Amino acid sequence: DGQPWTAAEEKHRQEKLKLEAKPPADKDRGSLDDGGFNVKGGETVMNTIWLLLAVVNANAWLFPNPADKFGWGLRIQPRLLGNPFLAREDIGRGGYVVALTNQSDAKREFTPFDVALRSRDLVVIIVQPDGTSERLLGPLYKAKLISDKSSLGSWLTKSAKFDFDQLGLDFLSTPGVHELRASLQTDQGLVIAPAFKLKVIEPTADAILHSQPIPLEGQQAKWSKDRQERVVIQHIKIGNRTWLFYRKYFGSESGSAVYASFRIAELPGKVVDFKVEGAFGGHNPLTITYREHTYTKWTTTHVINSVDGRPWTAAEEKQRQEELKLEAKLPTDKN
Repeated sequence: DGQPWTAAEEKHRQEKLKLEAKPPADKDRGSLDDGGFNVKGGETVMNTIWLLLAVVNANAWLFPNPADKFGWGLRIQPRLLGNPFLAREDIGRGGYVVALTNQSDAKREFTPFDVALRSRDLVVIIVQPDGTSERLLGPLYKAKLISDKSSLGSWLTKSAKFDFDQLGLDFLSTPGVHELRASLQTDQGLVIAPAFKLKVIEPTADAILHSQPIPLEGQQAKWSKDRQERVVIQHIKIGNRTWLFYRKYFGSESGSAVYASFRIAELPGKVVDFKVEGAFGGHNPLTITYREHTYTKWTTTHVINSVDGRPWTAAEEKQRQEELKLEAKLPTDKN
């Protein structure tokens, strides 16, 4: 699922590897016996079936669709943590995948996706919930480009990934159902992808399972209370899943509304020994720790930037340490 690999998951994997290294004797293996059909190692058959189902499900979005035309199948799908999303949730680090399938019996040519996006042969838009407002994802100005065509064999698929923040989209602010749409101009005609629906919500009060305010530091701590922004780490239930969020609020003089949310990780439900260390206001990290279950001793840790909630990077830590060294060398007032 793309989430950070935890110590509990590694322990489970190692135990499974040990069991696989010591397969049971034939007499202990599961068997399927029905009308003369006898297969020893029934668990292997079931595992194979589940694997095939998973592969089919993962590729179902590429299957033929009534929207396909001229022997082409165009698809678009976001690369994000979850759906639905919170209003003003940071989705910039995510993006979308565009895929094109040649459904004809012969090899064909098409304009490479990165070139097509700049020349506007590939158009990607977000349609707002009102059904009329559209936002173009991509360069603001159409470019006239000369590029070699890419070839694609019969019933083969070519895909490309694009980041939302590189295309000027950081969040969706209006609750409701947004549609991600794409079209591609080919030599045979205009091909349109089935729209992908993105649901945006405002969490209800009972969906916020835990809310921990973060203390303020730095210059902003000297401001009046009604001007000060607030940062809160929250556990929010969306559907049947629980997520860990970083959320930032305007000061009361500006309405106290949430103006930024960042989804940190998925939680297994209620966690144990939840703790947040650090403060908001300076360019410093917040360290979040918890145990996923009462019966495990392993601690899950997330280190994030206190300013925007994104993962704290090695480069940021290096810069922070250099600044601390400089501050330690600064003369004091008496000197």
